Amino acid sequence: MLIPEFSSLLATTTDAQCALLRRLSTLGLVYAKLPVRQLRELAPPVPAFNTEPRELALKASLLDARTLLGPFSAEMLESLATWLDQGIDKVLVDATSSEDSELERVAVAVSELPANRVVLRIPVPSLHAREVTELKEKLARLDGTASGVVFVIDSVTLTQETGFEALFTSLQALRKSVDEGFFFAVEMSAGDNSAVALTRIQEFHHKNIHVVTPGFCNGEGEQIDSVTGDGEAVVDAAQAFVQCLRTDRPDGLFTTVVADEAGVALGLVYSSAESIIAAVSSGRGVYYSRSRGGLWKKGESSGNAQKLLKIDMDCDSDALRFTVNQTGAGFCHLNTRTCWGHDGGLRALESMLFSRHAHAPAGSYTKRLFDDAELLRNKLVEEAQELAEAESVPDVAGEAADVMYFAMVRCVAAGCKLSDVEVRFKLAFVFRWLVYLTNGFRWCF
Repeated sequence: MLIPEFSSLLATTTDAQCALLRRLSTLGLVYAKLPVRQLRELAPPVPAFNTEPRELALKASLLDARTLLGPFSAEMLESLATWLDQGIDKVLVDATSSEDSELERVAVAVSELPANRVVLRIPVPSLHAREVTELKEKLARLDGTASGVVFVIDSVTLTQETGFEALFTSLQALRKSVDEGFFFAVEMSAGDNSAVALTRIQEFHHKNIHVVTPGFCNGEGEQIDSVTGDGEAVVDAAQAFVQCLRTDRPDGLFTTVVADEAGVALGLVYSSAESIIAAVSSGRGVYYSRSRGGLWKKGESSGNAQKLLKIDMDCDSDALRFTVNQTGAGFCHLNTRTCWGHDGGLRALESMLFSRHAHAPAGSYTKRLFDDAELLRNKLVEEAQELAEAESVPDVAGEAADVMYFAMVRCVAAGCKLSDVEVRFKLAFVFRWLVYLTNGFRWCF
């Protein structure tokens, strides 16, 4: 699969840069290649007073996207940890060579970071049989240090004929030497022919090898240059995504599950290559209607539109999941949130409370809680105390439900959604607690 290298040079304004990053992230992980200055200066949670607004906007977009950020040197441990603590998905750490001593130095430097969020970037001058054997051994020794590698290859481009087949064979041998869940990528130039580059990316994808190279993704009505200033191709990320899919359906469509931010399935639809590209460029839920024989822009007639958050292909590359923010009555034509009926659990509570916040019946207890901050605070403290003192399973469950109700009232009163809370779990739990469990809480938070 393509891991598009994001370049701010492909967009002329701050808004355009952030929109490009958002569109690329819709399709998967994006390699945001920043200069060392920005990696250092934008790392602190509280920016310097003279930080330019465009750089603050870029940072916010990086944290909101599915970002592989780098390249960091092994000496930038403080900046690495700070970015991870704020929620960046993965960091890319440079090794200056593939020599044993250099790989050991980098491995030691990143050993205090959560391995599942660290990817190493390793230059390899060539990949002959001897080098492949040595690299297999080195990858084995890096087990537990990082969750993936990006091999940087300058000697061959994606569109080059001479030497490509030998390189492809060597990379397959290396890929097979590590676990299937290990992130394995190659960074190389796309050359001068984007059509050939797309075919090569597809070939790599079906061998579970990612390709890192400059990428773009047009928005509605936009046309981004598809070549760099040096005349090299910049790959269309949406086209690359579609190219990596496969289907055995006679109509060529892709089965698509539509889910909300919590992963709850809203319905089952179908996508075409055209509808996927339209969805990414518009940032909306766009699918293929078999009955109409064309694009179906969800909400165009019903008003129940969707904001597209991300698209993921499954492990076999033959099915899709669209994650969306559903508006209006819901996804189903029967005006239920899902095609399997109404929501339940915390999502249903959240929906009900937002509705009550806008149209609460006069005199209702929920309206009193929204209108009286002191009453709500006292109830939160009271219910939390009762939960702390509960002992039996029924009592703990009941008190926990009470706490969650009042906590959700507080969230809704502040305009905070469950998805916002889940982001905080990502920030606090994924990094801090993994560091705690792995390293005995060496970092102080």
